[in-house]
Amino acid sequence: MAARSTRRGRRRGPRWGRILYFLLLAAIGSLTIGLWLLSRLELPDAGALDDQTTIVRDRNGVEIARFHAEENRIPRTLDEISPVMIDAVVAAEDRDFFTHPGVDPVAIARAAWADVRSRGALQGGSTITQQYVKNAFLTSDRTLVRKLEEAALAIKLEREMSKEQILEGYLNVIYFGRGAYGVEAAARVWFGVGAADLDLAQSAYLAGLIRAPEAADVSRPDQMEVAYRRRRSVLEAMREMGTITPDEFDTVNALPIESYTLPRSAGSSVEISQAGIGLEYFVDMVRARVADEYGNRLLFRGGLDIVTTLDVNLQRGAWDAMREYLTGPNSPEGATVVLDDKGAVVALIGGRNRDVSEVNLALGTAGGGSGRQPGSAFKPLVLTEALRQGLTLDTVIDSPATITVGTTENGEPWTVSNYDDREHGPLTLEQATVVSSNTVYAQVIDRIGPEAVVGTAASMGISAPLDPVDSVALGTQEVSVLDMAVAYSTLAHRGDLRPSHIIERISDREGNEMEAFTLEAERVIEPSVADEVTRVLEKVISEGTGRAAAVSGVPTAGKTGTTQNYGDAWFVGYTPRFTAAVWVGYADSNRAMVDVLGVPRVTGGSIPARIWSRIMESAHVGIDPGAFPAAPPEGS
Repeated sequence: MAARSTRRGRRRGPRWGRILYFLLLAAIGSLTIGLWLLSRLELPDAGALDDQTTIVRDRNGVEIARFHAEENRIPRTLDEISPVMIDAVVAAEDRDFFTHPGVDPVAIARAAWADVRSRGALQGGSTITQQYVKNAFLTSDRTLVRKLEEAALAIKLEREMSKEQILEGYLNVIYFGRGAYGVEAAARVWFGVGAADLDLAQSAYLAGLIRAPEAADVSRPDQMEVAYRRRRSVLEAMREMGTITPDEFDTVNALPIESYTLPRSAGSSVEISQAGIGLEYFVDMVRARVADEYGNRLLFRGGLDIVTTLDVNLQRGAWDAMREYLTGPNSPEGATVVLDDKGAVVALIGGRNRDVSEVNLALGTAGGGSGRQPGSAFKPLVLTEALRQGLTLDTVIDSPATITVGTTENGEPWTVSNYDDREHGPLTLEQATVVSSNTVYAQVIDRIGPEAVVGTAASMGISAPLDPVDSVALGTQEVSVLDMAVAYSTLAHRGDLRPSHIIERISDREGNEMEAFTLEAERVIEPSVADEVTRVLEKVISEGTGRAAAVSGVPTAGKTGTTQNYGDAWFVGYTPRFTAAVWVGYADSNRAMVDVLGVPRVTGGSIPARIWSRIMESAHVGIDPGAFPAAPPEGS
């Protein structure tokens, strides 16, 4: 009997294998049929639209920016473009361009696998043909059908146009940064030459810009490393394809990029209508968001009406608050995000000067830079999970000056000290939060587990990948200012996650609505737990480390955050109306903020809390501030 049972078990493998094989064939067949049907779609007319300026407005209708086509968008035929530039673009964007039928399943699969392995890092899976279709033809829709339409039209385009015609069209519409669309405009603004005269060094740099030109401008000190890495990647691809020799690779790779690029000029296809209030970073977010969804052609030539979530008055208040405290040549940088009660970004400061750095410090890695450690500003997320697991605000835990508990990322014992090595003695969990005891929170995460905390943080809106190690309790891993604002906003909304957004609605030139925001809140934390955390964070401001954040006549709740050696300082908090996160630090390093701006040591309770208070004071002018939910009666 045993032997027969074993033989039956052995038969199951092939049977299941056949089933999976036929399911795979069915899926491939369905996709093939779908693409074939879609490929019967008629190609839109790439020249059907006369250029019209796109207007960007704030939520109240105030114009904040214009996107328009540039006069230096000069079309060029393929034989008017340097052959080495063509080779560089093909190597960088689509090595199989001359052999695939418009889509490249292998490249898509490779990009998907790379995304999985890199935990969300951007990888290219679209062919040059698909990119051309997206930028030259598609005008709306953000669904899976749109992606299928893109693939289908790419296949159809390959049937009706030659590879050379497609490549020529692509090279005339793609964005290369600095307001330059098309290779001719790019050659002029970057090098002062025509497209026909581009050499290998220039071509490799331009080709490396295509994926994200805002993050690789070599004229910006904080982007030089990315610029060199992109150029080297293109050169390596060209060497592997055999379009350049190893000697050519070595020669160009050793050449300083800044030796042959021009400084930035003032000309741009993006005009800011409200100057002097730090709008540039937000407008750049709008440009990237709309271009990604609808293509550059429609954005810059389609005459769209884009109503954003921004409030010009709140933006001005946030900018004035930052400028009041962060002044002088040695001043740290600062970033802030303000959200309303629907998750709308009503104000955003990504840095003091976009002309100096295009890196949006409010967005972390998504802004072209890196995130920052939130320090003790992360503790409310730990508190949330602790309360969910059954700890109470009255749970008493000793707070020695120093304690060793758990392990570090290296598996070694984790030693934690309180600020200024202060010993507090036994504290309730509420008291430990108000005084920001590190040693208590080290013991808390040792009880509840870092895995649970990381999961709760993600559910509340932290998109940055966090390692489930004990030290996460003290905010030792990098997050973005926007993420922190969203997470605290979840507490403000009694456990409802309301994802951030920057667009209220978009209409075409005829006034037809193309998209409109609808609120889709998700309950991720129990309201009673969120309310308890809010009551504790109110006390942080009224009697704890966040006293400087108080706003007269406005209910406030929030938490300070200061990292080791005073490299980062935060204040994150909320009122019944708004949530705001403020970060202060040196953008290019973790340099200690000691003896700067007249402050011996910059902590979250000093400059960030004062900036936060000023922002909230201006945000609540003329409006009812509302109230937090009342605490339940004792013993209930």
